[in-house]
Amino acid sequence: MRQQGIPRVVIAALTVFTLIATACAPTGGPSTSASAGPSEQPVAGGRVVIGSTGDPKTMQPVISGDTTSSGIWQWFYLSLTRSNYKTGETEPNLASKFEISSDGLTLTYTIRDNLVWSNGDPFTGDDYKYTAEAVMRSQKTVRRSTFDNVVGAADYRAGKTDNIEGIQVSNAGKTVTIKFTKVFCPATAALGGAGAGGILPSKAFKAQWDNKTTDTTKNIDDVPFNMNPPASIGPFIFKSFQPGVQVAMTKNDKYFRGAPLVDELIVKNYADATAIKNALMVGEVTYSTAVNPSDNDEVSKNDALKFYRYKTSTYDYIGWNLKAAKAPWLANVQVRQALAYGIDAPAIVNKVVFGFGSQVYAHTPPVSWAYDETGLTKYTRDVTKAKQLIEQAGAKMGPDGVYRWTDGSPMKMRIETNQGNNVRETILQFAQAQYKDIGIQIDPLLESFNALLDRTQPGPDYEGFIIGWSLGADPDPYSIWHSSQSGKDQFNDVFYANPVVSELRSIDVQRDLERREVVVQAVAAV
Repeated sequence: MRQQGIPRVVIAALTVFTLIATACAPTGGPSTSASAGPSEQPVAGGRVVIGSTGDPKTMQPVISGDTTSSGIWQWFYLSLTRSNYKTGETEPNLASKFEISSDGLTLTYTIRDNLVWSNGDPFTGDDYKYTAEAVMRSQKTVRRSTFDNVVGAADYRAGKTDNIEGIQVSNAGKTVTIKFTKVFCPATAALGGAGAGGILPSKAFKAQWDNKTTDTTKNIDDVPFNMNPPASIGPFIFKSFQPGVQVAMTKNDKYFRGAPLVDELIVKNYADATAIKNALMVGEVTYSTAVNPSDNDEVSKNDALKFYRYKTSTYDYIGWNLKAAKAPWLANVQVRQALAYGIDAPAIVNKVVFGFGSQVYAHTPPVSWAYDETGLTKYTRDVTKAKQLIEQAGAKMGPDGVYRWTDGSPMKMRIETNQGNNVRETILQFAQAQYKDIGIQIDPLLESFNALLDRTQPGPDYEGFIIGWSLGADPDPYSIWHSSQSGKDQFNDVFYANPVVSELRSIDVQRDLERREVVVQAVAAV
């Protein structure tokens, strides 16, 4: 998911310290409510104010693709499963249990008893199926690939049927059964949120989009409830939204884990991380993940604030558009290698995030069990090597110190990032200065986070950008790196394509099938 800002400090009720590329030393993770210390007793009432630097693009999960949006809807819409915050293992959430058949082709969720939406409607498997079908009909979602192996999903998307045949609801709405055409290894977790990550209240949403239809021109993408959540199955209920100011929520007394102690949760909008820091210092904000590392010493001296440090699966990066119309050289691998040699990542870690970070070499960061940097090139700044690669690609140095590409055009291009994120703004300044040393001119552009997301829709009209990923427990990078995921509203906006990488997914599935067959045969033999 696109990340608006790398979490750096979580403060007060829930408070954290993290980094630019990945996070710090672990002392535990956050939860939906603060834990009282040995001499502290929780007191009911009051409100928590979270500092933010942008408005959500949406307040529902089907079309959400950024952490600002998910930071809002996660309080209303939950999944049947969740990741255990200590082990990372998938565990029941709205479901009481889940089972997958021995051949891997049937997944069954059993929903907890007595689940109720905040408006009094019962939570059932119909909510799950509605959300799944909303994903398949959406034109804006990045999540359709989750259903690639679900029986009947493609037919429903094409309007050949009025429901996804492979998703069946039974037992008075308590049981959800999903049939697959072939094994989908991350199914239990990936489908726990009906492919969206969170499940919608179908009874309310059906008034604005009815899923029982073959009309593919209609979908959930622009319905009013997307910015006005009608009911919650989570700890808080949507109250109001003032663009540019705040989102307000109140506690959900019907939350199945128990109503929160606080009466109100506010996500308040500020110009940048410095403004959030100032608000923290005077008690206007009670929780934040957006304090600059440079402000660590000042903030840490405030006795009213409490810090927690833990590892996180987030990182920032510079992305290059391989199909950039104004920078055709980005399609050349030697130029991209030169750009990697041209940037001093350790200097960024030391001077921009003051050591509260580390350089990472793989998309799956070190906090994940799947992290492996074996065999990866660990680029270090080398101006001479960078220039050699640019010249090997066919460029020639111009009299102004800027290389000319093979068509004679100067190698000038834009890098853009979201205004208000002080760390990314500073990284952009570093990149501009350091790429000048290797003969490439960078024109910086600062814009709002939502404008950045809109501008970097997969297409030819941008060159470079600085943004971040906030990743889940499942290390599967399909939706970000697979060549099929570079269409409108999808995540592969650098247009990465490698036939070997694309093939690996199907190879892994086949190996998993073979492994399952061996296990079944061995059990049968016993």
